Amino acid sequence: MSRIHKGIVWATICYALLFVFMLILHPGTRKFYDAFFNTYQIAPPLLTGVGGISYFLHGKHTSALRRIGWLLIGMAGFSFALGQITWTYYESVRGVEVPFPGWSDAGYLGAYPCLIVGVFLLFGSMPVAGRARLVLDSAIAALAAGMLSWHFVIDRQWAQSDMTFVGKVITVAYPLGDVVTIFGVIVLIKTMVTDRVLRRSCIFLAIGMALLAFFDTSFAIMTLNNSYHTGSWSDWACSFGWIMMGYALVLPMWLPATKKDEAARERTLVTNTQGSILQMLFPYMAAFAAFAVICVRDYNEPPLHQIGASTLVTGLVLILLVILRQVFTLTENRRLTIQLKHTNEGLEETVAQRTRQLEWRTEQLAALHRLTKEINTTLDYDQVLNQVITHAPTVLGSDAAVIRLGNIDDPLGSIFPIVRETGFEEHGTDFAWIESLERCGAIEILDLPCGGAYLRAPLLWHGQVLGSIGFVRWASAFDSSDIKVVEGVGLEVGAALNNARQYQTAKDAADRDSVTDLFNHRAIHQRLDREFEVATATNRPLSVIMMDLDNFKLFNDTYGHPTGDQVLKHVASALSETCREGDLAGRYGGDEFIMLLPDTTANDARKLAETLRDRINFDGFRRPGDERIVPIGLSLGIADFPNDGLTRHDLLNAADGNLYEAKVSDTGIAQTSSTQRSNRKLRAEQSFGTLDSMVTAVDNKDRYTRRHSEDVTDFALWIAAELGQSDETMRDIRIGGLLHDVGKIGVPDSILRKPGRLTAEEYEIMKQHPHLGALLVGALPGMESSLDAVRSHHERWDGKGYPNGLAGNEIPLLGRILAVADAFSAMTTDRPYRKGMDWDKALAEIEKNIGTQFDPVSATAFLRAAQRRRPIVPETSSPAHTPMAKERDVRAA
Repeated sequence: MSRIHKGIVWATICYALLFVFMLILHPGTRKFYDAFFNTYQIAPPLLTGVGGISYFLHGKHTSALRRIGWLLIGMAGFSFALGQITWTYYESVRGVEVPFPGWSDAGYLGAYPCLIVGVFLLFGSMPVAGRARLVLDSAIAALAAGMLSWHFVIDRQWAQSDMTFVGKVITVAYPLGDVVTIFGVIVLIKTMVTDRVLRRSCIFLAIGMALLAFFDTSFAIMTLNNSYHTGSWSDWACSFGWIMMGYALVLPMWLPATKKDEAARERTLVTNTQGSILQMLFPYMAAFAAFAVICVRDYNEPPLHQIGASTLVTGLVLILLVILRQVFTLTENRRLTIQLKHTNEGLEETVAQRTRQLEWRTEQLAALHRLTKEINTTLDYDQVLNQVITHAPTVLGSDAAVIRLGNIDDPLGSIFPIVRETGFEEHGTDFAWIESLERCGAIEILDLPCGGAYLRAPLLWHGQVLGSIGFVRWASAFDSSDIKVVEGVGLEVGAALNNARQYQTAKDAADRDSVTDLFNHRAIHQRLDREFEVATATNRPLSVIMMDLDNFKLFNDTYGHPTGDQVLKHVASALSETCREGDLAGRYGGDEFIMLLPDTTANDARKLAETLRDRINFDGFRRPGDERIVPIGLSLGIADFPNDGLTRHDLLNAADGNLYEAKVSDTGIAQTSSTQRSNRKLRAEQSFGTLDSMVTAVDNKDRYTRRHSEDVTDFALWIAAELGQSDETMRDIRIGGLLHDVGKIGVPDSILRKPGRLTAEEYEIMKQHPHLGALLVGALPGMESSLDAVRSHHERWDGKGYPNGLAGNEIPLLGRILAVADAFSAMTTDRPYRKGMDWDKALAEIEKNIGTQFDPVSATAFLRAAQRRRPIVPETSSPAHTPMAKERDVRAA
């Protein structure tokens, strides 16, 4: 409470004490006493008037009608103050008797219409019928009180008074106005039980009106008796009554309504207007009780013992008022019935709406649970995004959705690209507009260009913006509850994406080679398993290229391991750039690399291998600060599914075997030929496999043997094809070609590996290997038809061969064919003690020895086949691919 408020309270207390003091002790002369009271009684109604103006201007009102009502109550105070000022002017200033009725009565009585109308307007939003009913209740109660007052108090004074009729009416009007006002205030108090501030003011107002009624009744009686004078004992009620009404106006400003008061300001209209049964019956009871009492009094009044005409007229008026009041009651009840019906309908609609909202919230929570479950049960980044774009629109009930993600390398970029979207098939304009928006830093709702609402929220992880998620509704808007939901979605999705991203980063780090950043050995095997399953299920080709750097150890020995690592990175870079979309490259180990080529045939893989080989050969390697280019040689072995193997293990073995062939070839690239595939089938047979193991054992002692055997087989098959031999003969030649040197298993290593010419004794030992081979092959069932090829491949057409010295057609056909093939392979293959002969020179030697060393038919057939089938060696790799040439180049650099 402020100082002004406290000052007003203390001034009021002092005013009351001084008033009582003067009233009891009557100090001073009569003139002073009258002048004091006349002047002193001007202040209370002025307090009410000033309070009414202040409350009208500065108070907080629930309706415009109540605002005007309080203003009228304040105007009543000013009206009464004017009447008191007029009274004081006549009596204390001019010193004359106050005329009655006079202008002072106009001021006094003018206060009552303002009070009655003001109280009537305080009913605020109450319907007109309800207000009229309450006014009639007040009128009936006032009439009942007036009847009693008239018949038992005023009637006799009225008859005995010499006052004019107008004066008598004015005198009686005072208490009747008070009664009407008091009843209205009491009804207002009863109907405003939930408005604490208004109820408190109405209580002060009712107390003030009760004091005024007491004063006016006393004033009327004393006036009719000509006994009233200024400063009478009842004057305190008038002053204190106006003080109470003044406080009714200032208390709402001193003690305004709290939020709790505003939440329960008024009851419903039904509660406000219906009231209690006692409140409804009170006017009837009061009126009929008063009428009955008066009738009994008239009947018992001698000498007529009958009810007077004035009493009957008054009763008739009461009946008319009751009937009119009942009409308004019926009207009000009808309105309440309609209102109750509408209220019930509204309640049903509200319940239905709440039910729909509850069902929607239940579905929303279920959808949110599904979304959270799906994105937290996977660590696959793409799978998380797919689950979000599938389930998130259901959570918000949206028609479309987008996910935008930032670049890890540029987290502060202004625009995040859209990585997932759904629902924009027929809304390209809106999609383009959304795509042009800058990054989202906070939740916001935007209007779409073509209508609809766009709600977006950032995807957050510990305050870092990973991206954003947006939802679109074409026909409805988003509300505050949607904002709360999308905030939770943003946090959940942000956490899931961060977990998936961290897992992917860790997985990539575990799958990558630390030097080349290619897939490591473990990861490439995992991906080969996956690609092999796909190829098997879809019956599509799958190729593998195994690669090996030639003489890489020489790089490390010459330049050191750091330079060797730079060479590996250089090759890895070329490998990555050569890979097509969907291809996979990895470091298989040491200086070996591997490429997985899904949906690629062996021929297409060879083209890719040639591109890679040519680039490596052309670029070479240049050390920092050194202008010289160090040549890099790369050997590549190719294998493809399903031709080279039906399992991952077989495919890798085939590629590795071809890599070995590539290292000793002129091109540096090798893939499985049809002959090699046929040879592989033969090796799968049990009997052949045993002998082939012996060939492998020989090859381990002399690396020349395996390659030589396969070349001899190819050349012999060329001759057989030229001669039109049968499939059975071709099979015998294939077996004989692969096994023709199996007898070398019995030749000592010192002879096999001797770098120079053999001595006569050593040569005799070497000449035994065809015979020993025939014994080994003949010992196994099913190999009899291939014995001639093994035993006779060193026989000569002129009879100077071994082991049996056969000549001409005595030599079996298979022996004659293999003799040509064996000689040509021996001439063109590099040996430790000599370099292989040029292809054309070797062909010339074959042609030169026709009829002496070689069967003319077989040799001529070979020459024809060789002209058609001779391999084309690329210029970029022909002279430099051999290991010895590369070693010379590296050492020179």
